[in-house]
Amino acid sequence: MPMELLQVLADAELPIEILSPAVQQELRILHAAGHIICSFPPTGTVQPAQVHMVTALGHKALRHFGPNSASGRIGAP
Repeated sequence: MPMELLQVLADAELPIEILSPAVQQELRILHAAGHIICSFPPTGTVQPAQVHMVTALGHKALRHFGPNSASGRIGAP
């Protein structure tokens, strides 16, 4: 779930690279919502996405809607 991933990212030391296509899809949702700043590899390539930061809007979303805890796993298949 994107909000759980957002919490993990907020707790992580950034920047971080993520290779998992499934997690990259969640990153695209968070990026489109303005919750993170992220760069993505070209479509059709197997390269990591890089998360640069969680935005102020992302932190605000976590305060209001975020999960109480997250699994802490990034990039798991």
